[in-house]
Amino acid sequence: MVPPARPGLPRRGAACCVPCLDTEMTLLAGADARVITPTLGGAPVFLAGFQGDRRATGLHRDLRVRTLALCEEDGRPFVLAVCDLIGLLRRDTLTVRAAVADLSADVVVAATHTHSGPDTIGLWGPDRATTGVDGADLTRILRCVVASIRAALAGLEPARLRATSARAEGVVQNYRDPELVDDDIAALALERPDGSSIATLVSLGVHPEVLDGDATVVSADMAGACCDAIEAARGGVAVWVAGDLGGMQSPAEGSRTPEEAERKGQLVAAAALRALEHADPVEMPRVRYAGAEVALPLWNPRYRRAIRAGLVGGDLRGDGTIVTDVGVLDLGGARAACWPGEVLPALGLESKRRLAADVPLLIGLANDELGYILPREVFVEPEDWDDPDPHYEESMSLGPETGPLLLEALDALIGGLTT
Repeated sequence: MVPPARPGLPRRGAACCVPCLDTEMTLLAGADARVITPTLGGAPVFLAGFQGDRRATGLHRDLRVRTLALCEEDGRPFVLAVCDLIGLLRRDTLTVRAAVADLSADVVVAATHTHSGPDTIGLWGPDRATTGVDGADLTRILRCVVASIRAALAGLEPARLRATSARAEGVVQNYRDPELVDDDIAALALERPDGSSIATLVSLGVHPEVLDGDATVVSADMAGACCDAIEAARGGVAVWVAGDLGGMQSPAEGSRTPEEAERKGQLVAAAALRALEHADPVEMPRVRYAGAEVALPLWNPRYRRAIRAGLVGGDLRGDGTIVTDVGVLDLGGARAACWPGEVLPALGLESKRRLAADVPLLIGLANDELGYILPREVFVEPEDWDDPDPHYEESMSLGPETGPLLLEALDALIGGLTT
């Protein structure tokens, strides 16, 4: 008897458009990309990431949601959808996950963290007391994400995986701790049996903010330039994943122009493509995901005020905690830790070490955007929360326990995958 198939997925023994798999080809992959750029010329679009009341006046590069779906034959699918946005709060990613619950897939919705996209958090409106989020436009974006997830799952086909790493030389600089830089690129290629590309994933810990606070154009910035360069070279869909970009891992010194955004994005793409040329297929790929909810104490008084004022969303519970998500994805030759915010490189590098994989990578801003995630030992409370420099990252963090508690939760998930 042939088991029932999940919606949108091939089933073993059933007639479908997916070719039969041989005994070694058990991996399926699908991908999708679609534009989520806001409409300009009507209601103001408040750009996120620098100062408030920064209104979009034009378009440099379209924003997209880029989605990768993976599963083993007859296995539970995993889907990663990455948006060219500053971030999405957990309430919004829960909305997406609820809308695709019928697909019985593990879903992670993340963001590249571009600083030239619309305010989707609430902190960059016309003044400090007014959100910059356009609710109707956010709803439109979330619907696009849902459609992209469904399309990627509907397009699953036999695939092979290649995984490797490279260096993003001359691209990343840590402005908080210059001696500690994580410029490793993790690159994954999902290909058809004939070698043609389904998708390419690149993970790098850097704020994709070549365009600075003086820019008033909508842009996917260097992340979009990287994806476009990879797609031009290999075909398929390219997905940029934020790594340990906190603390502040930002673009290395250079001009803050659209041309420089193109150049830096193309540098990352070239390094990833060179490395993939020499990467062999993973012999025994698999798709295993484990996720968990974590309750984190909200220590930051500014964060509390923002939630109570309705500027940002957050389910602040009676015990003073906020619930978020973490996850670990195991692909055999590569493993990914899913962090719900902007993890600093000290924690990022440690979590990659604990993944114990040939190619470890991070998926930052995964299913939530909590702000900066710092190691406890470097967390210093600002003397003035409204003028926090040189402790800006602390002022945009839940508190000193966030990093340790999330790392502990990830450890437990890693242990469960290896037993």
